[in-house]
Amino acid sequence: MPERNFAILVKEVITYNQLEQYFTGMDAVAEINSHYDLQPDIETIERDFKSAGGLKLSHAQRRMLTVLVSLWNDRVADSIFNESLGSLAKTVQSMDRNNRELLAELIVTYPGWG
Repeated sequence: MPERNFAILVKEVITYNQLEQYFTGMDAVAEINSHYDLQPDIETIERDFKSAGGLKLSHAQRRMLTVLVSLWNDRVADSIFNESLGSLAKTVQSMDRNNRELLAELIVTYPGWG
């Protein structure tokens, strides 16, 4: 159950930030049991990143997209966005209050802490 709750929260974060175009599995409402049922669409993210004008996202959306991609593969996120989450303060400061609260919930509910 904790994994399913985390997956539902991940989907909520994706939806709140209007990042659905960058994830597969968003239409599978009832079948989500793990955040691995959702997947970042790396090809689409890379294509949009390299397009004229880059990702059409606010700074806060881009930071959250980096955080979300990092949940699946931190090295891929680092290579796409040319930065790491080493500066967590910078990441958090760029977020609005709702995103800071959602990030806190992601951290608390993350099932991988063991």
